[in-house]
Amino acid sequence: MRLHLYATIIGLGLCFGQPSWAQTLYAIQDTAYIGAVERALAYLQKGQCEPCLTTYQKAFTIAQKSALSTMRAALCAFQCKQYDLAKSYIQRATDIDYAIAEETWYDQQTAPEFDLVRSSGMKELAEEVFIKKDAQLGLNQALKQQLITIYTTDQRPRSRVDSLIRSYGMNSPQMQQLWQQIHQVDSTNLARIEQIINQYGYPGKRLVGSKQGNTAWLVIQHSPLSVQEKYFPLMQQAAKEGEMQKSNLALLTDRIRLAKGQQQLYGTQVIGDSTGKKSFGPIEDEANVNKRRAEVGLGPIEEYAKQFGLDYKPVNH
Repeated sequence: MRLHLYATIIGLGLCFGQPSWAQTLYAIQDTAYIGAVERALAYLQKGQCEPCLTTYQKAFTIAQKSALSTMRAALCAFQCKQYDLAKSYIQRATDIDYAIAEETWYDQQTAPEFDLVRSSGMKELAEEVFIKKDAQLGLNQALKQQLITIYTTDQRPRSRVDSLIRSYGMNSPQMQQLWQQIHQVDSTNLARIEQIINQYGYPGKRLVGSKQGNTAWLVIQHSPLSVQEKYFPLMQQAAKEGEMQKSNLALLTDRIRLAKGQQQLYGTQVIGDSTGKKSFGPIEDEANVNKRRAEVGLGPIEEYAKQFGLDYKPVNH
């Protein structure tokens, strides 16, 4: 049976499964905080901006360490036409975790609740805050905008994969047409990334910030094996220097190894056959996979498996 390589990371590759507003990780484990955040999110889902805003404010009296929740509070404030408050919450979110604040705003798969306002006046508020933050960090704004465009074009056709597979099947004409579109986008994006690398070296965190510091990796991850191997040493050095996430290098490592008929090291690659049945690709020294995952900032493989609907059983020593 023909095998297909599934998603390697949610939001940074193919994403199988419906976007979800649900939260499983919280800034703190205080039950009062968690209850308030969940109630606020429920109000946001219902479009009830005033109780949403009030409830987030109550949660923030306990703690305000979540960029995601703070961005959601900004959304509630914007919907209630409290624009200055919305802007202040966006600013606070960038101070907590700029990469997550950006991902929440730009990534439709990560935060679909923002879809209705990404082209509204809230866009001006968000981008004003982001530009100011970029200036404070000394980032290359023009290069960053190039990478945002590349990232968006990479993800847009991939966001349709899940729905087309469910509607028509993995090997349907509709999916074949989409794969052709994805390959065309990948080819164009790769040419642009190679030009950027030739000019700047690896465009990492120092140049474009944490979020876009992974965009070059993403494009190369979606490229042919020869390209992946060509740039692997460059990305090894970038990860070592903190210019890109070590977890992403782990994903590329596994993808290259599987493509060469070797076993993966970190268990990041899920494969599916023509019937849609999914499983992890072969893992070397599987009993110690979680130890290796922890070393590069990845969570337990058991939790990762749940993202793909897999009931993974740990391998004993």
